[in-house]
Amino acid sequence: MVVRTRSERVVHSRKMVLEFLASSVDLSTASGLAPLLTEYGCRPERYGAAAATVAQPAKIDNDLYVRDYSKCVLCYRCVEACGVDHQNTFAIAVAGRGFSARISTELDVPLPRSACVYCGNCIAVCPTGALMDRIEYDKRRDGSWDETRQKQVTTICGYCGVGCSLSLHVQDNQILKVTSPFDHDVTLGNLCIKGRFAWRYVQERPQTDPPDPRG
Repeated sequence: MVVRTRSERVVHSRKMVLEFLASSVDLSTASGLAPLLTEYGCRPERYGAAAATVAQPAKIDNDLYVRDYSKCVLCYRCVEACGVDHQNTFAIAVAGRGFSARISTELDVPLPRSACVYCGNCIAVCPTGALMDRIEYDKRRDGSWDETRQKQVTTICGYCGVGCSLSLHVQDNQILKVTSPFDHDVTLGNLCIKGRFAWRYVQERPQTDPPDPRG
């Protein structure tokens, strides 16, 4: 058997798929797809402004992460991470068919009412930013998110004895988010709610009593 991965037909098919995605989905935070759009010479704008899109308001129903399905390309990575690959919580699945297919909680309930345990492992595998840490989402919106000024600091989670490795994403001496390396022997990129989100106490500052106006 001979498998051809760069034939004219294959390249044309890839280009079409990428153009369909870019014409219907917001890929502004999909860093892994941008080079492919350039490589295959994609022109999604040729479908015109009337092309059908999945544009919709972001779902902000908790303090930990945001679901912006206008950026979702239905790669199903989040579903697998929440299911059989890692977490086995099965809080999300694919609902609908065709262009109406989407990632949804059971019965499309708000996230706080679902089976979600807020491990954030779905965020870790999302390639487009459709699932994003709330702090990162807010900072991108106000223009203060700047990866060129960020560095990663490796440490160990102190909440239990498992020994999960944490990568602290730091900007201007402030922790913005926490991830874990996918090649780590213990975590394989996965964390629990404490490891991924319960670090904000590090930056809490003790409040001082207000000055006495009487001197």
